[in-house]
Amino acid sequence: VQVQDQASQLASMLLAPFSPGLSCLDGCAGVGGKTTHLRLLLDEKNCRLTAVEPDIRRYQLLKQNLQRQNKGCPVGLHHQTLQKFAESGGAAFDRIIIDAPCSGTGVIGRHPDIRWNRREQDLEDFVVRQLELLNLAATLLAEDGILVYATCSIEPEENSGLVERFLTEHSEFTLTDCASFLPPSCNELIREGYLAPLPDTTIDGFFCARLCRKR
Repeated sequence: VQVQDQASQLASMLLAPFSPGLSCLDGCAGVGGKTTHLRLLLDEKNCRLTAVEPDIRRYQLLKQNLQRQNKGCPVGLHHQTLQKFAESGGAAFDRIIIDAPCSGTGVIGRHPDIRWNRREQDLEDFVVRQLELLNLAATLLAEDGILVYATCSIEPEENSGLVERFLTEHSEFTLTDCASFLPPSCNELIREGYLAPLPDTTIDGFFCARLCRKR
């Protein structure tokens, strides 16, 4: 069993619709929370799922979690950075999810040390890295493809501000309303088209944007 917060589970659902034969990339796979979920969503659809993770400890846990799951569509694993993966000739993908490294301010309730360990410079560094990852993902996404950008932050600089900046630099992308791809019960979690719940006792603070690449 791979445990995820409710908001994290919704992120993978934003990659819908899942048509047969799709290729999907988890560009920041971590230990595999979203990879294992996507593996089930794509099962029996003749889809191709690829997961990229540069950190060796997280990569080993990712492999273990996939082996323990032992069901769903096949997964191609890559222990390298997303940049190296892109440079090695990674194919165009129909669906990409980027669960970017972030300040983690949406999960302070579960990780109170974040409040004391984060510096202002950290936020600036995260924003630079997040934009790099989005730009890399853009080079790997096929026409009419869907890109989901996610963080567990509630900072505008890492979320809506960063997406707006990305869109000004990439006119081939449009923002789509997350509400159209989630159950009606999730409407209260939608803010200006983004999936953006604030943290409380039942859910983590989280952010998702759903971007579509035009022809």
